[in-house]
Amino acid sequence: MAQRLNLALDSSTDAPRQARQAIRELLARSGRTDLGTDAAVLVSELVTNAVLHAGGPITVSAAYLDSILRVEVHDTDTHPLPALRKPSASDKTGRGLHLVALLADRWAIVPTPAGKTIWFEIT
Repeated sequence: MAQRLNLALDSSTDAPRQARQAIRELLARSGRTDLGTDAAVLVSELVTNAVLHAGGPITVSAAYLDSILRVEVHDTDTHPLPALRKPSASDKTGRGLHLVALLADRWAIVPTPAGKTIWFEIT
């Protein structure tokens, strides 16, 4: 049976924690707590980026179906789309998408008329 989540978040410093908690609860209901650490890191990075760069409402949608967890983070920032870049050792930020690329089985950034969606899948 599929487990689903739709979570509306304010752009606040508490949003990443709320998203982590909701994803862990979804995975617990699915019997896949083994995915909890990676999923929590990934959703936290994406929600943190939305808080820092978009500043508007954030929506986290997730589904666990057929052994795949798919998480989508929607925000209202349209420009510029984030890009995977190589941060220097002294940079304090800029590693979030590297973590996504490293930990996710699949991921993408999709522009939408009202902002963008960044999604990832893990199994």
